[in-house]
Formats: sequence, structure tokens, C-alpha cells
Amino acid sequence: MKKVLTILKTTFKGFSPRRYLDMDDIVLESERNGVHYRLAERTDIVDFLAIERDVYEGDLPWTFSHFEHEIVQNDLAFFVVAETEGKVVGFIGARVINHGQNIHITNLAVRQAFQKRGIASTLIQQIIQLMTALGKGEMTLEVRRDNTQAQAIYRRNGFATEQLLPAYYDDGGDAILMVKKLKNED
Repeated sequence: MKKVLTILKTTFKGFSPRRYLDMDDIVLESERNGVHYRLAERTDIVDFLAIERDVYEGDLPWTFSHFEHEIVQNDLAFFVVAETEGKVVGFIGARVINHGQNIHITNLAVRQAFQKRGIASTLIQQIIQLMTALGKGEMTLEVRRDNTQAQAIYRRNGFATEQLLPAYYDDGGDAILMVKKLKNED
């Protein structure tokens, strides 16, 4: 647990989850069904870009600089990775928003060869567990209106559609804003 707390202090810098509760109550590093989950490091960015290429058919929604800013410079953002056999196969990014009250999922991706194994749901559940323990009020995210597979994963994890965001993406595609209330979670 000391290694995890050291990584957490480095990753969160000014955002100190430790002040909210005893960090021994939260599992930040875990193994489930042969997949290891941990906080991301700068060295994971190259893997993130490869995963994006795989998932988004060659497109890169985020650049190296975007990821680097969130992982290294943004004190209110962090990523959790899923890896198996030493290879990063998925990630989720989150950012604390609204003066520290809520959390926003910035992105989630799992290599196509590893999809439908519960990895995306486990990544979401880890963020939910951590943010609930830290007393955050709700989680939000945007998802493409035509990405019904992702919407189904989010719904299974307690997210509900809040509103339609017309022409949200650069290509003119619509997004759906989804929200999950966190207070009083069990």
C-alpha cells in the first residue's frame, strides 16, 4: 500500500485524497480475472495512443500532449490502467470538477481484442469506488449518440442520460451527457 500511496501523492500533487479519509480503506491497485489495475504513469501514454488507434480505427482523439497534461501537470486529473501480462490493454481518465464536488470521466478505452471481458466496467467501478469514498456528489461523461455499446456499459454501471448535446464533436456528431449520483452509495 505504501507504493500506491507514493504514486498517489505524485499523481495527485495538490489534490490530496488522503485528507478525506484513511487511504487504507480504498483499494487503488487490484487484480481481477487476470487483469491488474493501477494508477497510470507518464510512460503509459504511448500505450494509450496505441489503444486509441485500435479502438477509433486509426484516429487519435487525444494527443500525447493531452495525456501528458492530464497525467503529469493537472493536479485534479488521473488515469487508471488495466494491464495483463505486462501489457496495457485499457484505461480510464477522470478529472475533479465543480470546485472539487464532482468527477468527470474524460475518456475510456479498451483494446478491441480485450473487449467484452468486463475490463471497461471494472475501470468504471474503480473510479466510482474511489470518488464515492472521497465524498464526491456525482460523475458525468459525454458519449457519442451513436455509440450504443458504450452507453450500455455506462447504464449497467448506474449512469443515466441527462441531455442531448447536438453537434458536440468536431465532425458534427451528437453526444449524450450521462450522470451518476454518488452520494449514499453502498
